[in-house]
Amino acid sequence: MEKCRQLFTIRPRWTIFHTSEQEVGMTRTRLWLGALVIGWAWALTGCGTWMHGDHQSVTLFTTPADTKVVVDDLVHMLAPGTVNLSRKADHSATFAKDGYDSATYTIKRTWSWWVVADVLGCAIIFSPFCIMHDIDEGGYYTFDEKIYFTLDRKTVETPSTK
Repeated sequence: MEKCRQLFTIRPRWTIFHTSEQEVGMTRTRLWLGALVIGWAWALTGCGTWMHGDHQSVTLFTTPADTKVVVDDLVHMLAPGTVNLSRKADHSATFAKDGYDSATYTIKRTWSWWVVADVLGCAIIFSPFCIMHDIDEGGYYTFDEKIYFTLDRKTVETPSTK
């Protein structure tokens, strides 16, 4: 009978009175580490937008030099020159110079490597929110920092003689 009591006696796994200073320190360390991870993930939410903003400077170079450039029908400049573009959309640049054919070039955006930080920094769970924030604000995208464009000379048509 005594053996049956020993087998079926419920014993608590943890005792309230047995807590060493080392266990208390480990518990505090775990709490601080958990808070640090959550804070880090929250801080990196939308980090593409925070780290490199929603605008980017792009330098346009042309051959020949001193070509008139109009970006989005708003910015007028001579190339080479730098223009500050919103990352929220692609942009259009028109190049023109006397003696050369005018041309239009679309300045296309691509995804930024900060998206990787969104996925890793937001601990995978919050990454869709982080990425959506960067897409809405423009931090998901980037442009080439330098764009080189060459205009073609106008061809002169000579009248044919018969």
